[in-house]
Amino acid sequence: MTPPHAHPHHDLHDHHHDNHDDHDHYLIPFLLIFSFAIVEAVGSWYTGSLALLSDAGHMFSDVAALGLAWLASRLSKKPNIKRHPSGVSFVELGVSIFNACSLLLVIAFVIIEAIVRFKTPHQVQGLGLTIIATLGLIVNLIVAKQLHHQAKHHAETLNNRAAFLHVIGDLLGSVAAVVAGVVIYFTGWMPIDPILSLLISLLLLVFTVNLIRDIFNTLQGKASLNSHGHTH
Repeated sequence: MTPPHAHPHHDLHDHHHDNHDDHDHYLIPFLLIFSFAIVEAVGSWYTGSLALLSDAGHMFSDVAALGLAWLASRLSKKPNIKRHPSGVSFVELGVSIFNACSLLLVIAFVIIEAIVRFKTPHQVQGLGLTIIATLGLIVNLIVAKQLHHQAKHHAETLNNRAAFLHVIGDLLGSVAAVVAGVVIYFTGWMPIDPILSLLISLLLLVFTVNLIRDIFNTLQGKASLNSHGHTH
């Protein structure tokens, strides 16, 4: 693997391929996530799992996040695009704010549903949950790798970071769903499903608060993303 700073003379060449790369790196994850979100939504109904439903919810919010991130990356490259004084295009800021809000809605739904399930436990099919969640984990790993490549080889943008956060949330959700499936299959202990759903939602809440803080910093002209984008 080539170190990121080994070929500085390729920077200009890479710049000309930004649009193509953005297209590739957002379109493939978009299609993968959209397809599997449907599989997980049906699977959550079939297995009765909140962990799987919460993962499907994150995936559907990803579909919007990745689609908008791709659109923003295309629009923000236009020279006449309106920009905030910090240098970030207003399109990207808008998309990042939308992503943060959609994450908050998904988190709120899962927390409320988890509390309901503590009071009235649902029967969950452990084996079906484990199989679907494992496939979801594989899909999310592929997508995370694609977006990590995007962040590493191009300037890290606010909306790329937001899209990556969505996928990290999915990844954690898939891991939680796999663990819940295995525990339920071998022990029959149903509360593990809402417990893990709750933990993942709280962790995602921390990520989302950090994203919102970055958005506010950018709006205040601190351009915090540029500073920690170059600290690797």
